Amino acid sequence: MMEAMNITTADYFTFNVDNSLLLVGQTGSGKSYLVHQMVKRYESTFSANQMKYAFFDLKQVEFNPNYEGGAKPEYLLFDVEEGLAPDYGFNRLDELVSLSKQRSENNITKPFIFIYIEECDMARRDQNRFDEAVIAINQNAKSTNMKLIYSTSAPHLESVSDKLLCSFDLILASYLDDDYYKLLGIPKVDNMGPYGFVVTAQADRVSVSL
Repeated sequence: MMEAMNITTADYFTFNVDNSLLLVGQTGSGKSYLVHQMVKRYESTFSANQMKYAFFDLKQVEFNPNYEGGAKPEYLLFDVEEGLAPDYGFNRLDELVSLSKQRSENNITKPFIFIYIEECDMARRDQNRFDEAVIAINQNAKSTNMKLIYSTSAPHLESVSDKLLCSFDLILASYLDDDYYKLLGIPKVDNMGPYGFVVTAQADRVSVSL
């Protein structure tokens, strides 16, 4: 039986190899904490000239530099999404798609770019546009030194379509309703414990008919 991994090792576990990650789990399961640990490690490893963040955070709290514990502003590629402007997030996401294609075509790998999408409602607002953008970034990520995490507590078809799901290198899952495990095609681990996650590579997913 596959075992859950503790969050203390989850932040660097295999993300040096894999470039896209779907992060799923109920509220309070440790998703944001995990990413905060990654951000802290990145800031201690890279200078602001060596890496940039792109955060999509509708709650405007978790990673906004104006709040305690937020990202350092000098690392931001652009402002954390304000949420009040409907097209702001999509416009920034489209910019990242163009950037990923430009970097791929010109063999550009610097600076390292880390993209985090936190419970973003863009998938519900315009799922096709959202999917196309994230899939394009995921496809170019490995060759362009870009990494993307999409985090959600409710990975149903309105927020995670099958084609979007298949574009991620890894799925990192904590506590979920049983139906979500089946939908994602990933194993459920009982007695996972606090801040526990199960890592499933795309090749290890169970084929699910949607």
